[in-house]
Amino acid sequence: MVTLDDVRKALQQLFSRAVEEVPEIRSWDKVYQFSVQGLGDFYVEIKSGALRVVEGRHPKPIATLTTTSDVLERMMSGQLDAMKAFLGGQLKITGDVLDTINLKKLIDAGLGKVSEM
Repeated sequence: MVTLDDVRKALQQLFSRAVEEVPEIRSWDKVYQFSVQGLGDFYVEIKSGALRVVEGRHPKPIATLTTTSDVLERMMSGQLDAMKAFLGGQLKITGDVLDTINLKKLIDAGLGKVSEM
């Protein structure tokens, strides 16, 4: 089972690769809240060219993504496309759904994929 430290490390690696492919990521000021069954609540803050994963709840995230640890792990490894997870009901998003496309862009770039969006 994936831990929050595993998620933190994976997202840091994806972010490091993604900023090389999509330099605009360095200028983002975004916070995405995650509620993950099996992991709890944490948020991803992308600001000033850095990414932080913080346990707990953020007061004003752009969007909240709700899923299971298995689905999150498969999305971050490239085994499951985030859009397919969303359309298939495995990933629920509240808030600014359209802005979460940027998070997909980051993951795709970090995995070396050309984003479909």
